[in-house]
Amino acid sequence: MENFYNPLKSIVSKFSTDFKNIVIVGKGESIKQVNKDVLKNSLIININDSEFLINGYFTLFSAERILESFKKNGFKNQVYISNQSLVGVLPSSAQYIHADYFPLNNESVEHIAALFEKISFELTDFLLLSGIKLAWLINQFADSELPIYLIGFDFDIEKQSLPADYSNHDALYREILFKTQRSQYAFIQQYLRDKLQLQLRHVGTASFSSISVSEFNELEAQEVIVSKPPFDNVAEYQKLLEKVVSENYTIVVAELTNNHIGNADRLKKMIKLAKNAGADMVKIQKRDVDTFYTQEELDSEYNSPFGNKLKNYREGVELDDSLMHVLVEECEQNEIVWFSSVLDYPSLVFLEKYNPPLIKLPSTISNHRNFLKKAGDKFKGDLVISTGFTDKEYENFVLENFCNNRYLFLLQCTSSYPAPPEACQIAVVRHYDHLGFSNLLPGYSSHDIGSLGCMMAVAAGAKMVEKHVKLGDLDWIHFDGVALDLLTNQFEVFVKDIRRASIMCGTKDKKIHKQEHHKYAPNEKHF
Repeated sequence: MENFYNPLKSIVSKFSTDFKNIVIVGKGESIKQVNKDVLKNSLIININDSEFLINGYFTLFSAERILESFKKNGFKNQVYISNQSLVGVLPSSAQYIHADYFPLNNESVEHIAALFEKISFELTDFLLLSGIKLAWLINQFADSELPIYLIGFDFDIEKQSLPADYSNHDALYREILFKTQRSQYAFIQQYLRDKLQLQLRHVGTASFSSISVSEFNELEAQEVIVSKPPFDNVAEYQKLLEKVVSENYTIVVAELTNNHIGNADRLKKMIKLAKNAGADMVKIQKRDVDTFYTQEELDSEYNSPFGNKLKNYREGVELDDSLMHVLVEECEQNEIVWFSSVLDYPSLVFLEKYNPPLIKLPSTISNHRNFLKKAGDKFKGDLVISTGFTDKEYENFVLENFCNNRYLFLLQCTSSYPAPPEACQIAVVRHYDHLGFSNLLPGYSSHDIGSLGCMMAVAAGAKMVEKHVKLGDLDWIHFDGVALDLLTNQFEVFVKDIRRASIMCGTKDKKIHKQEHHKYAPNEKHF
């Protein structure tokens, strides 16, 4: 363990004598109530990516998902302790210390106490314990007795909201996990007090808390400001694409369709709710009313709040420049990527002004071959193509014309609203996954009810799933019945189902998972 202790001792030897305490920071809801002024003279140890809430000095993490969070959002601390290799990843201003990982899945809490009795330093599944040991070691190396505060450790699923939970574990699993960790902490707190005379000061409202948040806020310090880089729609799409290509990640698209009904406030609310529910992208639709429809179609009867003709309805729900600016600004503010379906050439020209990173050529126009080719030639970004109401011939057409020099999301789709189970053909997703094109990414555009079809699509290899969403009932909108209502928890549940499906699928390589362990040691008496 010289490779761990020697660098740590060297770092501790350079500490200023101004530190009055050590603060270990988690991501519980109570962190929002902390007055960051209190942290002027605190040595801060961040657990996982909590440094995006309160910037500290040390960061402890183990999970690959946390590393991806850092790659996406940047490294803010000075020292990173992890079992993940950070060579060539960290900025030159940061230091990396490797630590081994120890799966803390033994039945007895006695094994938890043993972590502090070991000479080695290890990262556990319950990283707070590793953070406490680090704080203890710092006090030992500095020959000090700095009090140790714990903030943001609520051990409550209802109080764990910042930042987003990247584990993708379902609510039941997380609830049981938090209860287990709460019990583990209560034990270790008593053990460390009795065995090592180490006083931990949990900040919160639990029975074992030493101090409330309001009491903690009365301590003296100055504000720590956490900066956030500006949101770039194209750059953020590229980050998502990298996750899709390099990881087992599925993009969840909230298809707004025309359910914003041309209303800026509804559009803003839908974007915000889609983001809060966990969507990676929102998608809109754009068509030029006067050129896309025939005059006969425009003059046909259609009852809507905008008038009694189809032309009145279509013009009423279309996005003009004013609404496009609302869309772009709201997506930037909520940090969610947007793109659009394009149904005609004037709409493509219109959308290119706003620089979308990709566009969708929907099933609706699969028989508009001349336009499809023209759009593919003109637009230089990536493509999403759905295959509703098409067969093998259309697949060949797509592969011949669009599967080159760009990424292509090819989405199985059934043009029926709602699509009955027997019409979903989710096995086609697996077929697309096996076509052998490195730049072809299979997906599923859902017109079926609920989340089961999309979960099966993830299992079949889907790297993008698309689901219609709405804001309340809109009976006069086409196909409203298949959309999930953002005013309820329908879409949030859907997203969680997709994340759970992705986690359970894992990777195609059979390997020993870090959570696995042999319960029983070999016993020669058995032979």
